[in-house]
Amino acid sequence: MKKVNIKTSLLQVFLIVTICFTDIKLQAQSESELIASHYVFPAFSIATVKMKDGNEGKAMMNYNMLTEEMIFEKDGIMLAVDSLISIDTIYLESRQFIPHNKMFYEVLVIAPVSLFMQHRCNLISAGSPAGYGGTTETGAATSRSSLTNSGRAYKLTLPSEYHVTFASQFWIRRDDIFYKANTNRQIMKILPEKSKDMKQFMKQNKLDLKNADDLIKLVIRINEMLR
Repeated sequence: MKKVNIKTSLLQVFLIVTICFTDIKLQAQSESELIASHYVFPAFSIATVKMKDGNEGKAMMNYNMLTEEMIFEKDGIMLAVDSLISIDTIYLESRQFIPHNKMFYEVLVIAPVSLFMQHRCNLISAGSPAGYGGTTETGAATSRSSLTNSGRAYKLTLPSEYHVTFASQFWIRRDDIFYKANTNRQIMKILPEKSKDMKQFMKQNKLDLKNADDLIKLVIRINEMLR
């Protein structure tokens, strides 16, 4: 009968279990980091920056929803775009972003009645619990400040102990004035003269205004109504 070294066998089993556990842990960590992503795009890519004076430049960019800044990468360092007043448009991943109120809005529809998306998110830290399983706004603000001050908010992913919830908002621009456009009521107030037609169009097409594609359809229809 072949002799088996019990110590060796136990060691092999331990190593196999450890390797499997480590693989599962790394996979879970990777999934957590993906969930905690606070950038609009999964990776930085080359963007074209068009200035108001007509000049253009290129840089590796991505939009940070947590700090609401356009971030560019230079020599391995993440920096926020400043001097927004001199920028006309940033073209990134076949999408357009314009500066507004110290941040950037994504352009969804350009017309007499235009549509924009303000990309933003809320940050929830596992270490900031509140009553009944909630979280405190103060804790979230502290976590945001801590991450920003340490520079970790500019990394592509957040640590796994943070959870990101999307809180993007839509804006309609009419006559150079921006109006919130996140609910039926808000949109109807922007164009009260077309509210009846809009309600009918929304009902016929079963539009969900929380969906960007549906809101785009509505704004395109609004511009057709105003011709």
